[in-house]
Amino acid sequence: MNGRVLASATLVCLLLSSCQSEKPRPQALKMRIHEGYPARVIAALHDRRTQLDSARSKFSFPRFQQMVNVSKTWKPRDVITVAFKGGTASLRQQVAVAVKSWTDVANVTLDFRTPSTGTFREWGASDTDFKADVRISFDSPGYWSLVGRDSVDRSLVKPNEPSMNFEGFTDSLPLDWQATVLHEFGHALGFEHEHQIPQSACQTDFRWDDDPGYVTTKDIYGQYVPDDQNRIPGLYTVLGGPPNRWDKATIDFNLKELPFSKDMRLSPFDKLSIMKYFFDVWMFKRADSQCYSPQNIVLSVDDQKVVSEIYPRNTEAMRAVLDEKIRTLNSLDKVESLPADMRSTYRSNIKSLVAEKAKMH
Repeated sequence: MNGRVLASATLVCLLLSSCQSEKPRPQALKMRIHEGYPARVIAALHDRRTQLDSARSKFSFPRFQQMVNVSKTWKPRDVITVAFKGGTASLRQQVAVAVKSWTDVANVTLDFRTPSTGTFREWGASDTDFKADVRISFDSPGYWSLVGRDSVDRSLVKPNEPSMNFEGFTDSLPLDWQATVLHEFGHALGFEHEHQIPQSACQTDFRWDDDPGYVTTKDIYGQYVPDDQNRIPGLYTVLGGPPNRWDKATIDFNLKELPFSKDMRLSPFDKLSIMKYFFDVWMFKRADSQCYSPQNIVLSVDDQKVVSEIYPRNTEAMRAVLDEKIRTLNSLDKVESLPADMRSTYRSNIKSLVAEKAKMH
């Protein structure tokens, strides 16, 4: 997803109090690219969401919820293999160490090295089979990751394509690079974005549109900034300009709430979650928005709690998780309009889950 929104764009007028007309404008600062899926991934995921429309539930649920996609999570005790394309051994090691906060509390292993040689696992553009569950590149646009088992779903991604990307890491590491890695590996473990949960305050509090009367104003980098009357540009304007240059559909896909579905695991909303985008105050209509929080750069207490519940260490809890996943996938398998490739994937996963559960008896 194009750049990490955990360290969001910084505007000339970061704080309204600093933008009084009688005060000189601060020096223009380059915005950081926001995290967002590339177009090809958006197209594939949009088709997937459309195909699952008939599985949507009409149930009511709390206003704020943390969201994990049950059908896409791995099994407790799974060894999730990770491979790189590009990057030095030192950079690869830094990435491998940065994710330890997840595996310290989750009963899964992120395996970066080939057992026979001890070297970092690699994948390439000529691969015809998946060399790893998670395939990291550094040369695609932005920062992004597929969610959970989507990374090995051939209907979404090919073996010679990345499932996670960190643009520019091979040139220099951004200040918040460790938070970026934690966020993307949260996706790889099955977490969706916190700000995209159904019916969240984020959707009503985001400053989507320009202030009335806003006069198009750009800084020396061509970025949209507040005008001389301190009227603020909206998200559609700002993200539509440099450095993102997104159209409205792309902005909506990356920021608008996700539809509620039977395969979501919902828990209380956590504005401190590593999975919630950090947006500066100017991006909200209200300074006291329930969606706003200081920059989140480490796993929150609730992040740790939820991931430990999804990937528990206790045998009884593991059985319960497997039962939940089997029920969810069986429910999705009953959707009449389900495409053949999705049905095959669900049934294969069910078979694997049943076999794993049998090992526990």
